[in-house]
Amino acid sequence: GLSKIGKEILELNPRALLVVSGHWEAGASTLQVNSKSGIQQPLIYDFYGFPSWMYKEEFPHRPGPELARQVSGMLGAAKIPTETVDRGLDHGVWVVLKKAGLANAPFPIVQLSLFHNDSMDKHFELGRLLAPLRDQGVVIVGSGMAVHNLRDLFTSRSQGVPAYVPIFDKQIEAALGCENRKKAMVDLEFSDYLRKAHPTLEHLMPLHVAAGAAEASPKVKKMLEAYQLSLSWSCYRFSDE
Repeated sequence: GLSKIGKEILELNPRALLVVSGHWEAGASTLQVNSKSGIQQPLIYDFYGFPSWMYKEEFPHRPGPELARQVSGMLGAAKIPTETVDRGLDHGVWVVLKKAGLANAPFPIVQLSLFHNDSMDKHFELGRLLAPLRDQGVVIVGSGMAVHNLRDLFTSRSQGVPAYVPIFDKQIEAALGCENRKKAMVDLEFSDYLRKAHPTLEHLMPLHVAAGAAEASPKVKKMLEAYQLSLSWSCYRFSDE
């Protein structure tokens, strides 16, 4: 599960973690990256109707202003205006990383926004622009969901896992394994199951960013496959060997 993924990240001894999640979108053609001041900001509890103790959870971590400036510069040079801001980590980042055992990690954690659009091509290209960071010791994490249909989650609890969940999950797995990864990932927009698996696409876009960043890495390992009604928690690792 996530604890194994966290251990593998720690074993890499990275310079930093750069994370994108489905809970932060900036402009249609502009981005934002946190850690501007280098001071840890309050966590964002962007979930509703849960027990009160969940809103008191903490995730101590180091911001990374140096990486934030580097990312802003790289993307700005590619004609993507990217503002450095002070913003806390949203639950798409801190809950996942906490479950992975990365609280008080010995490296900085920086969050980059998504675009506020549904372009799979544009988010894959964003990943491509970030790819050089991988050779500089930065681990790039896409935190979304392989399948994310909350409407069905809350209305169909007695009906088990809907058929579209494993179908679309396997379509993602097949796309990631294709030789032409970009074409296969972008072609997911033509899947008959896309809008059932993702009524809105923001939880899928982090995978496109990660896949773009790892385009040169031929090996894809499925680290986790778990279905929970109308959700899929599948996780992947990209590597060169």
